[in-house]
Amino acid sequence: MKTTLITLSVLLIASFIARALFNRPSAKINLSDGKKFVEKLDELGYFKYADKKDKDSLKQELITSFNPNNELVTLWDEESGAPLDYRYYFCDGETLFEQGGFTEILSELQPTFQKIGLEITVTEHQEEWDTENEWLNHSITINNQKYTIFKNFKDYGWGEATQRLVDIINDQLSKQQKEDRLYPVSGGNDGRLIFLSYKQYKYIYSIYKNPEWKPLEIKEWCDIMGVKYMSVK
Repeated sequence: MKTTLITLSVLLIASFIARALFNRPSAKINLSDGKKFVEKLDELGYFKYADKKDKDSLKQELITSFNPNNELVTLWDEESGAPLDYRYYFCDGETLFEQGGFTEILSELQPTFQKIGLEITVTEHQEEWDTENEWLNHSITINNQKYTIFKNFKDYGWGEATQRLVDIINDQLSKQQKEDRLYPVSGGNDGRLIFLSYKQYKYIYSIYKNPEWKPLEIKEWCDIMGVKYMSVK
């Protein structure tokens, strides 16, 4: 029993050290690189939704945490949980797939919808599990446009739910002629979502290297995450 506990402790310590080394910026990455990155983001309007009082702290966080081999970072409001840049959100695929998860995240994204001026009005929402056939049917109507999220679906749809959400929001962003689009980052319980203009997306995509931890257009994301793409309309 004692040997087992020692072994587990060693494994936990090794895991912690490995993660710390992975997250630590490379010796080749310095503050100058981070500053250049943030200056370009600022030039592209990345911080335009942030409150004036939060911009300096957001920029400093991005500078000091800059690592193209890791993921983009942000800061969150301690009370509301909303990102201070109004761009980068958590998106747990499991929670999103579960009953009520879709409308819950629409509510969480509302602060950014308001910043962008995006109208999202849900007029109908059906989420039904067929016990006889053991499949899920899930649809939502937003601004009088009906979207199919799942049709006769029998699997665990964490990634599929994320793909549907991204496509639905992007369809509304396009219909309402907004410059931003929603991009998924990573997946599963570690999923993220980020609102970016196309120029911001292309710049971040060119800088960050790990496809599992950078914003992707939806079909590339599906390929990386092993998700079967389905049109929502």
